[in-house]
Amino acid sequence: MTCRQTIENSLINLFIKSSQVFDDSDNESNNSDSEEELFNAEDDEMILLGLCTLLDSRYLESRFQSNVAKSQEWWHLIVPEYDDIRFKKVMRMDSQSFQNLITNIEAHSIFQSTGNKKQAPVELQLAIFLRRVGSKDEIFSICSRYGISEGTVYLYCKRVMLAILSLKSSLVIWPTGQARKMVHSGFKDIGGFNNVIGAIDGTHIILGTAPLQQPEIYWNRKKKYSIQCQGIVDYRGIFIDYEIGWPGSVHDAKVYRNSFFYQNVSTLIKGWDYLLGDSAYPLSNFLIKPFINTQNNLQIQFNITHSSHRVVVENAFGRLKNRFGCLKELNVRKISTAVCLTECCIILHNFLETNNDNWEIDDDDSDDNDNGNSSDDGDYDNDDNYVNNLNENSLKRAGEMKRDQIINQLFI
Repeated sequence: MTCRQTIENSLINLFIKSSQVFDDSDNESNNSDSEEELFNAEDDEMILLGLCTLLDSRYLESRFQSNVAKSQEWWHLIVPEYDDIRFKKVMRMDSQSFQNLITNIEAHSIFQSTGNKKQAPVELQLAIFLRRVGSKDEIFSICSRYGISEGTVYLYCKRVMLAILSLKSSLVIWPTGQARKMVHSGFKDIGGFNNVIGAIDGTHIILGTAPLQQPEIYWNRKKKYSIQCQGIVDYRGIFIDYEIGWPGSVHDAKVYRNSFFYQNVSTLIKGWDYLLGDSAYPLSNFLIKPFINTQNNLQIQFNITHSSHRVVVENAFGRLKNRFGCLKELNVRKISTAVCLTECCIILHNFLETNNDNWEIDDDDSDDNDNGNSSDDGDYDNDDNYVNNLNENSLKRAGEMKRDQIINQLFI
């Protein structure tokens, strides 16, 4: 049997083993968290390199040469001969951002080898993770493109996610001090509203398959499985707070009332600050929503101006999902994995946009803001959660007064 025939037979066998979509396995024994066991999967990479040759892969032709030192130019092995446009299309960020991100995560303890076998360079592990979140590629596509095994893809992605999550405290920050003034000024420049601290909205992260536990509660009104993601952004579309993981069947207002923001509003909202939200949220003195049934031109004008400010959060979700295509439909069955992937994408979104590595929204890729739960004031679930023991009617009245004050200041 020729070498080529041997490789082709291996291709058939490995295809059968690797044809599953990248998902956290139902059987934990099939995807052990033991790094030693996962590293053993790398022993088959010489065979996969041969498979990549048959598939005309351009990636990592020198990846498995013996005694390759980490100090070599791994960068050129990951994305050879890419121009700036191609690099950003594949990695979802420009090359400078990639290098900056490496600098921010490479010192994390997860990338420190504990055994005799050295880890693959952080550049390679990050590149594979970005390929995972930037597209809907199946596991075998990622394996063949980079010449690595399925277990290694899982391992690299888990490491990178842990490292990215460690950046949250420095990248997702509620604005205070001078930053708060900048946010006020940024929103005012959009359309004149004063003291806006953020815009809030929710979106669904669609799940490609039914979750392992209690799948029925994740079935939303659009007849898809999903989890909720609530985000608060500043005038630039940078997330300053988020809430991820509530089932798709839950109303936006319930997610909101049980969120970190709502439970800590007395410490987050200062002075006359307030959020801008759509009709799914309850009106209050710290969240101003548009008029449901407009009665006059002033109310119509208010709603138009309100929308021009609040659109920043819709655009932020649009850019987030367009950059990280996996969020359009996550092929995972564990909710914890879906939450971690979404959270990592939001943190990366902040990292990139803060450093002016922006992502455009195509008309057919913008977030459709389909939270599935928009309602008027009386159409959300009631519970016993209240801020500072105030009831919903008191909050609503305070919000109506504040909304009227905004109209008087801006339009009269």
